[in-house]
Amino acid sequence: MSEKIRVLNMTREEIDEVLYESMSAIFQFDRLKVSLFNMTYQDSYLLYFIRKHGPARMSEIAEEMNIHISTASRAIDKLEKRRLVVRKKDKADRRNILVSLAPAGAMLMKASEDHSFYTIQEGLAGLSSDEVLNIIKAAKMLNKILGVRSVNTKR
Repeated sequence: MSEKIRVLNMTREEIDEVLYESMSAIFQFDRLKVSLFNMTYQDSYLLYFIRKHGPARMSEIAEEMNIHISTASRAIDKLEKRRLVVRKKDKADRRNILVSLAPAGAMLMKASEDHSFYTIQEGLAGLSSDEVLNIIKAAKMLNKILGVRSVNTKR
């Protein structure tokens, strides 16, 4: 007999299956993005972060992605070789290097985000308003549900 978890009377196995199905869907969507845009999830997240926060220092990128600064530097190197980002010295403090989106990076992000938007819009089309609102509510609370920090809060 499985251990009962007091979440809508779901068993441990049922919760595990929901988590697996969710991870599988995100993984498959990521694989599609890789094939369409030649961009891994890390690439996409990194480009999105840089676009949203403007030019970013390597230390900010490493902190945001919770990776060592040398790993962040290699990730930026890869994107720089594809001409998706550019590095420039910070005019206020020449010891710092700022990373910003190159025009090609901005175009790639727009195409990727358009793809996501239209895919999600099509996927939600057959659902009721209440179902859509519940999905949005759950998505907004995912960090709390999974016990990870929100992008809107610092560590």
